[in-house]
Amino acid sequence: MEEKKYKYQKQIDELLEAGCKLPTLYPPNGMEACRFAFSDANHQNHVPQYMTNPKRMLQDVAKGKATTSLLSLSCFTTSEKAETFYSNLRKAFRNISVSVGDSLSEGKLSNDDGVKTVSGENGHFDFYEYEGCDLNNTFQITQKLM
Repeated sequence: MEEKKYKYQKQIDELLEAGCKLPTLYPPNGMEACRFAFSDANHQNHVPQYMTNPKRMLQDVAKGKATTSLLSLSCFTTSEKAETFYSNLRKAFRNISVSVGDSLSEGKLSNDDGVKTVSGENGHFDFYEYEGCDLNNTFQITQKLM
């Protein structure tokens, strides 16, 4: 069986060459998940931080602070855990809606979409997309957070 390629394989390979390591990853097995998104239709949703700001990856590599996590999508196991996390972010960062989104989107993650890290106590996990995955097709905005 052919090994699947990650959506951002080139960038992941660059980080691996720079000494970063991928975390242990698991199939999502059709789990429900949610993540922050922008309600504005003109805004691109479901894009990893390093892809929205490629210069940051170069800077992080130069500083020895690079991590493959910023090429994954931040997800949560439940909307309640995502809302709590967002509420805490809002207390620390006034303009959080501009950087991570103003809404919650929810959908199912299939094994053809990618692989995930273990979920933390706060429900957060990283999702590494496979080539061809587009969560815009499977995730829907379910509520405004702002």
